[in-house]
Amino acid sequence: MSQTSSLPSSSSRPVRASIRSQSDRGPSVLRLILSSDFGEPQVWEFTGPRAVVIGRGQGATLRLPDTEEFRTVSGHHAVIELSRSRAFLRDLRSLNGTFINGHLVSRREEDRVQGTAVTGSGVLVKDGDIMTLAGDFNFRVGLVDEAAYEPPRTSAPVEVNPACPACGRPHSPVPLSRHADVLCQDCRSNPLASLKLLKAGLTRRVRNLDPLKGLRITRTLGRGSTSAVFLAERKDTGFQMALKVMSPAVSENEWARKSFLREVAIGRALKHRNVTKLYDFGFYGGAYFYLMEYCSGGSSEERRLAAGGALPPAEALAVILPVLDGLHYLHNVKLAAAKVEDHLSPESRGLVHRDLKPANIFLGGEDGQEPKIADIGVGKLYNNSLTYGHTRTGSVAGSPATMPRQQVIDFKHAGPEVDIWAAAASLYKLMTGEYPRDFPEDEDPWRVVLNKGAVPVRRRRPDLPPRLSSALDHALEDNPRIHHQSAASLKAAILEACRADGIALPEGLR
Repeated sequence: MSQTSSLPSSSSRPVRASIRSQSDRGPSVLRLILSSDFGEPQVWEFTGPRAVVIGRGQGATLRLPDTEEFRTVSGHHAVIELSRSRAFLRDLRSLNGTFINGHLVSRREEDRVQGTAVTGSGVLVKDGDIMTLAGDFNFRVGLVDEAAYEPPRTSAPVEVNPACPACGRPHSPVPLSRHADVLCQDCRSNPLASLKLLKAGLTRRVRNLDPLKGLRITRTLGRGSTSAVFLAERKDTGFQMALKVMSPAVSENEWARKSFLREVAIGRALKHRNVTKLYDFGFYGGAYFYLMEYCSGGSSEERRLAAGGALPPAEALAVILPVLDGLHYLHNVKLAAAKVEDHLSPESRGLVHRDLKPANIFLGGEDGQEPKIADIGVGKLYNNSLTYGHTRTGSVAGSPATMPRQQVIDFKHAGPEVDIWAAAASLYKLMTGEYPRDFPEDEDPWRVVLNKGAVPVRRRRPDLPPRLSSALDHALEDNPRIHHQSAASLKAAILEACRADGIALPEGLR
């Protein structure tokens, strides 16, 4: 689906108010996120208070194309009245009706004898609802209370717990804070201590921590320098999720805090079976967290190591081919009205991952076998006329082992093709156990990326099928340009090579 007009966005800004405790905060500012699952994937975002009119006609806030495909949608079909605290959906006397989670909200019914009547009334909309227009066009609803997740500009000190909730040592001196629980200096940079801070906030019934109610933390899944990931389980249902927590010492850095919140904003907007889901998020005492999809099969890198260092071609392809589907979605999702970045033009679309590698490809789903692209923290938005990356001046994020030279030369303006190269490099690693380039210990890795090409794959593993090997070597060309510019192009080349080599693939991958 193409966008026929730029979508206006609210100019209202969050209101900041002095607060005395985490549960007694300033006025809410509700953000509405609508994402489509018909035609080309799109995302629209609006901040209240405002009325979001949806339809095909002039003046619609979210305007659908006035084409035959959308003829069942009325000119002004429905409206979402977005206040600071709630979203209320009403049908605007449409002929074919508006539905929420499959239930009719309202529609106009015409009868030759009785004339025109309106059936039904409006309903409150909740986060995660599915809104349907005319029975055919679905939108997933996201609602975020901005005031709950952005620290106020002013705050009043509260009575602080005299002891650190993580280590139990008394504070000396007792710090001034707007939170009752504060980590000591020794614990502030420890993401494991941040989990104890969140648990302390739960005992105080802090509203921001509602997503953590009823969860049991069973084990640590991973830990980095700035965050840790835990396996969380719903006590009543046994449903498992991954909980990522960022320590207060990191969140005090404005760039790091915005990076975390940006990852949340993007994650909530993305809906694809081969991209990890993000369920909910919040913060307390400077410790930010979010709940995301748990992938029981671990990473594809862990799968490779468990197999002895390399996967058979068919098994490696069963990982990478669905990843290419996920990349196609990321590269084409429309984010023009989603304020996850500043400086976006109406044509803005797509997300470039920029750090795809086997360690960031997880295996989830009911059987722990479905590939999922994870860790979009260094991803960026792009479009044909403007590119804006979330990278500090002079920095290059990502992994040189799966990075083409174009990404080093112009990291900020790197397009989807760098992810395609990284997907090919990931397939190379899964099948051979080594990355495409050799990285001598005495050479700078960035200089290696700029000056050295990929080693032909059959030098690493001579028994690999010849046509697949040739296709992979072509995909890893990056001088003067990357051979494949789209995920669809690389997928087509791989499938053609598999047919020529007689590689049997499951029906869903062909």
